[in-house]
Amino acid sequence: MENKFVQRIIVSVMLILIGIIEMTFNSSSGFDFGYLNIFIGGILLIISMISYIKYQNNKKEIDKDLSKEYDERDDLIDGKVAKFTLRILICVILIIMFLSNWIMIQTNIALSAILISLISTEFLSRQYYNHTI
Repeated sequence: MENKFVQRIIVSVMLILIGIIEMTFNSSSGFDFGYLNIFIGGILLIISMISYIKYQNNKKEIDKDLSKEYDERDDLIDGKVAKFTLRILICVILIIMFLSNWIMIQTNIALSAILISLISTEFLSRQYYNHTI
């Protein structure tokens, strides 16, 4: 949570600084987006500080809940699914490379085939390993 808090603070401060820079260098007579950036940055800063304070107050309860939900079985399943999906992905890429020597395959079609096979393989292997383990 500490890292997310720092990232949120940096983003909100950068939005505020960008807003200030836009306000000083903007000479148009239209809508000034500098005020909008400052407003959004301020809101993000307030929200991130409030969420950090709430997290610090409820940290012990959240850690207890997360430790109950953690299971080594999930790590085992994730590892097996990742290995199986990687093997299938390598096979699909090799098949597409082999076929592209004789057939003109568009890049979009090849990438979509790889994506569809990756998504379906990951989903099916996760279902399989959840069922078997």
